[in-house]
Amino acid sequence: MPLQDLVEYFNQRISEEQGLREPPLTVQAGQVEGRFGGLRLASEFHPIRRADSPEHIVGHDAQLQAFQPDDKQATAARVFFGADAASIVSLDRLCRTIHMLNYLPTAHENEYLFLQVHPRHVLGVKRNHGAYFEEVIFRCGLSPRRVAITVLITPVYGLQLISLLEGLKNYQTRGYATAIKFDDKASESFLERYCIEFLYRITPDFVRLDPSFFSSLPRSEKEYRRKTSLLSVIHSLDTEFLVEGIENEKDAILAEVLRADLVKGSYYEAQGNGAKHRKALP
Repeated sequence: MPLQDLVEYFNQRISEEQGLREPPLTVQAGQVEGRFGGLRLASEFHPIRRADSPEHIVGHDAQLQAFQPDDKQATAARVFFGADAASIVSLDRLCRTIHMLNYLPTAHENEYLFLQVHPRHVLGVKRNHGAYFEEVIFRCGLSPRRVAITVLITPVYGLQLISLLEGLKNYQTRGYATAIKFDDKASESFLERYCIEFLYRITPDFVRLDPSFFSSLPRSEKEYRRKTSLLSVIHSLDTEFLVEGIENEKDAILAEVLRADLVKGSYYEAQGNGAKHRKALP
């Protein structure tokens, strides 16, 4: 189905569901934009590569760009922080629809599209996680298996981790790939108490970590053991380990030391390893 026809379909559907007076999606210079709370929402895609052959791209990570009206510079506003509990599910679905439509023209059957799902969305949907978004995927002619749902595991939702776990399992049941990222700023007690147990309770397709999670020397031998224990668990499971945020050679060497399966970061674009990230026009 042509992009404009897909946009018109989703405009009608979203407008009816949310009671909107104006269509939430537009096409600008071949890119799909959304509207939410006075902001323009767009997509930016970053390549995810095989660590042992960075020229081999296995997928793209979709990141949200938000712009003030008539502004070409992306704003630092935290879009999801401004949404209340009643609108967070609708906003999250809108963002993923924007990413999916922008990714569609260059999608490849053997690549993954990594989509971040806000923890508040997972907690706000009580059952059948992913059922709504399935129609978006099928309309775009893609497979849920090639959509990697990413959820951040953070102490902010420490008391609701069981609900997050069940939500991720629902996505898996519906055939989605899943990815989890642990908060690199979390305390060591969170790492020990939740992260390792979380991995044992669910085996995601991907585990995502930033170099800063490991780069600084631990303040004690005990903390070092905790972090290396997490790494050992990751390598023992049937999951792929993605180290992201690689900006320089030092980060790249660290990813190699950590035995990463996949990598992401501007360092590889600077080295000329294949396609650069794609950015929606403001």
